[in-house]
Amino acid sequence: MKVAVTRSGGFAGMVRRAEIDSADHPAAARLVDEIDFGGVPEPAPAADRFVYDVEVGDRTVPVAEADLHGPLRDLVDYVLAHGR
Repeated sequence: MKVAVTRSGGFAGMVRRAEIDSADHPAAARLVDEIDFGGVPEPAPAADRFVYDVEVGDRTVPVAEADLHGPLRDLVDYVLAHGR
């Protein structure tokens, strides 16, 4: 399954995107299983903060920087570090 992260916003407004296939990354697949995507709050506008669009399969969830915690934070960090 495709897992992609797009980070936008921040002070400079630069966009960064990375993508992996969870079949090739078992650690990411385990993190996806731990996340309750339905419980992620909608991001509120905030100056100079990042917003992350986390795509898992055909689902995309926008996440504010302040709301990245636990396995969701770990997944974002993993994809940005290991993805292309």
